Amino acid sequence: MVAESELRGTPVVLEMPDDCPCLPDLIEAKRAGGPRFAAMRAAYEREQGKILEEFYALDFRAAVLLVAAKERKEVNGGAERAVLKMRLYYDPLESTTEVDDVFQSARRVERKYSVLLRGETQEILARGIYTTAVVLLSVLDAMVRSPHKSERVTAAAASARKEIRQIEQNARDAALDRALIRYLGGLAVGAVLALAVVIGLNFLPMQAEFGPRLLTCLVSGAVGAILSVMTRTANRERVRVGLDQGRVVVFLSGGFRLIIGAIFGAAMFVLVGAGLLPIAVPAGPEQVKLFFAGLAFLAGFSERWAQDTIVRTLPGAVDRNAVEPARGKDG
Repeated sequence: MVAESELRGTPVVLEMPDDCPCLPDLIEAKRAGGPRFAAMRAAYEREQGKILEEFYALDFRAAVLLVAAKERKEVNGGAERAVLKMRLYYDPLESTTEVDDVFQSARRVERKYSVLLRGETQEILARGIYTTAVVLLSVLDAMVRSPHKSERVTAAAASARKEIRQIEQNARDAALDRALIRYLGGLAVGAVLALAVVIGLNFLPMQAEFGPRLLTCLVSGAVGAILSVMTRTANRERVRVGLDQGRVVVFLSGGFRLIIGAIFGAAMFVLVGAGLLPIAVPAGPEQVKLFFAGLAFLAGFSERWAQDTIVRTLPGAVDRNAVEPARGKDG
């Protein structure tokens, strides 16, 4: 039997068992016709998954299938999940480098986002890639003996490449949205844990003024962090979430965002109260309470502002706003 080959040149020939057909076997059975194709197709589905859509070229050995493949996950007791995947084979002698590049890009996008996406979103991705491959393969099939093959196939490959780029961008946006949901979930869990910590600290013996103000700053910093994420999400601004990170890391990042905001709020209270930051504190007790609550909120809302404020007060810190004096020319 002939196994699939992704290299340009003569297809590689491998001996395979009869009960495990590959795509070139399906192509040969399809071209021969008769009941053998039905039996070969059923055997292929038992090994590879249910064939949802299929296209076979007429004038040269090529085919593309959309298969609901079953993948076994290492976690959750090795549970299986169905993933739509494209199975492609074509005779590289009838192809061009432009077509090869498009198919390689399509496979790369499919493999990457089949891991990051699930359900209907992954199905839309797979069907879009399959449709693009069918259109390109049909053009290649129609132009096998045409004198205008080079120009027509080049134009079709350029159009397919543009379509693959758009599919990849849509898949990336969908993966970012999925990661953002996990991030917000971690933020919500972090808010619940932070509330429990604040309630617990409230029962500890503290100084009459220092303890309540510190708790207020912790809460204000956490609220500022939450509002910062909510504002950016509502304004359709992208929250920085790494797609290459695992689901657990993204989830924890959401919780850490709230913790960082709370810590910055408490740090601003301590540094200003100790006189390490040159910020004037109001005289009235109520004004002082509101002042520290607002300062902690700003620190949680903008981590960069809090970091810059702290760094600029360090001994030997360089003022970023200072203008470097112009240097004279050497005489």
